[in-house]
Amino acid sequence: MKLNTTNANGRAIEILAVDDTPANLHLLMDFLEKKGFCVRPAISGRGALSAVSRRPPDLILLDAGMPEMDGFEVCARLKEKESTREIPVIFISAHNATEDKLKAFQAGGADYITKPFQIEEVLARVNAHLKIQQLTAALKKSNESLEGMVAKRTRQLEEANEKLSILDQTKSDFLTLISHELRTPLHGLFGAADLAFEKFKKDPDLAELSGIYEVSRHRLMTMLDHALLLTTIQAKGGDFANNVSQLDEILKAACDEVAGLMQLSNIHLSPLPIGCGNVLGDWFYLKKALVSLIETVVKYSKPKSRIEIRAHNLVSQVCLTIEGSGHNVPENQLKTFFDVLAIPNAPAGDLGLAPAVAQRIIALLGGQVLVANQKPKGILIQAWLPRFAVLKNDDGLSKALPQ
Repeated sequence: MKLNTTNANGRAIEILAVDDTPANLHLLMDFLEKKGFCVRPAISGRGALSAVSRRPPDLILLDAGMPEMDGFEVCARLKEKESTREIPVIFISAHNATEDKLKAFQAGGADYITKPFQIEEVLARVNAHLKIQQLTAALKKSNESLEGMVAKRTRQLEEANEKLSILDQTKSDFLTLISHELRTPLHGLFGAADLAFEKFKKDPDLAELSGIYEVSRHRLMTMLDHALLLTTIQAKGGDFANNVSQLDEILKAACDEVAGLMQLSNIHLSPLPIGCGNVLGDWFYLKKALVSLIETVVKYSKPKSRIEIRAHNLVSQVCLTIEGSGHNVPENQLKTFFDVLAIPNAPAGDLGLAPAVAQRIIALLGGQVLVANQKPKGILIQAWLPRFAVLKNDDGLSKALPQ
């Protein structure tokens, strides 16, 4: 039998042997000391408690039947104190009755050996409970270390969340600034420019500059409109998810709004899907989201190509697929395509905040938007639009409520 006779501190394991019969006590001490243990004797219950209070041992061998204070009372008192509660106690008793064994375990004993005992059996029980004690101590230490790591990680996450909150607020303030504060002076600049171009409209040198001006004005005002929409969405949260809209009507209205851009880009649209049914969300915001997604695909499509919009009807949602051919999104932009601060550039011009606006609206409805590259060239955008509001009940389980 392989014995571990040293504790975690590298000292010899101490065993307190308690028995009012000197012969039994000497037998235990002689045998265990030869095996490498440090054995301290006690001949009474009160003496055992005194010895433990001076220096707690690693294990206690305790005689059950002693005068004045028996082993059951000694064990019970040890288990009452936090400082001695974890010390394993092995009872040694001349009584083999079931009620005596139950009494020992009810008092907090770890094991029970009957007299006359076999010294090898005592050694085996001692070794087994010392191993259990050491494993328990190692587990406790590991748990404390893990708790410390969890606490540290929690602090790091709290700090990260605080930084993200500050960043999000900064982003919101920035969007509010450009959407509200810049609009007034820009209208002044645009008004002055319009007057200047009108006054000198017959000047052939200004024709090209006028075109550049109109494109830049449109892009800037679109950016401001999207910034204002993002701040409105952030303020509303998911409030606009309280309504239900007919998807066929929204698709037609969105495509009508994008028709001018498609005609300018010489891009055609396949027949729209019908029978899509109702989806969750306010008509105005859903149309804004679909306009943004369709415009995005248009700007990645080549002239004379065709954009196809398909709908896959499911019980709880509709999956819209908007597919074009022409150009791919650079691989390093795919993961951040819908981020507010990404603002990817498409071959037909920058996208501004359009992808972010669409993603934010659909996400607040409980849906999802993804973009992927087509082969050989082109992009595909998929939008999952929910038909139901998903709420959580008191048990934390999700349930769908039909609108």
